Amino acid sequence: MITEAQYRDYIADFNGACAGTGMTHGDFYDKWYEPDAVFEYIPKAKINSGKASAVAFWTGVSEIMQETIQPHIHFVTTPSLIATEAPIDFRCKQDLEWVGVQHKAGTSFRLMMCAFYEVSENDRFRYVRVYSIYHPHYQVT
Repeated sequence: MITEAQYRDYIADFNGACAGTGMTHGDFYDKWYEPDAVFEYIPKAKINSGKASAVAFWTGVSEIMQETIQPHIHFVTTPSLIATEAPIDFRCKQDLEWVGVQHKAGTSFRLMMCAFYEVSENDRFRYVRVYSIYHPHYQVT
């Protein structure tokens, strides 16, 4: 069972990989995911199966914006499932469209993330489904 403290380590490792100040996305995947894990991102319904696909997705996002998952608001765990809610802040490195909203280089925006993690008997993630919601109300002023 992955504890809340271990999950905070997972988020710290992810944030470090995204910022380029910690492990690589590949090392992050190897540490936390089963080799054939699936990472699904909604609302784009983007399914990344296996390491190469997930790492390419995370790397692609990191090339256009800096992603930082903030401390979670809600966290529930069982031996085989984690459910969490947390804000995610993005700093745009270029002009872009994300979840239907235009953003300029140098600006930031916040999404609210709800994520569901299926945990293997090896205490590694085998399936992750992340729902990201943009709403003006969530933005930091």
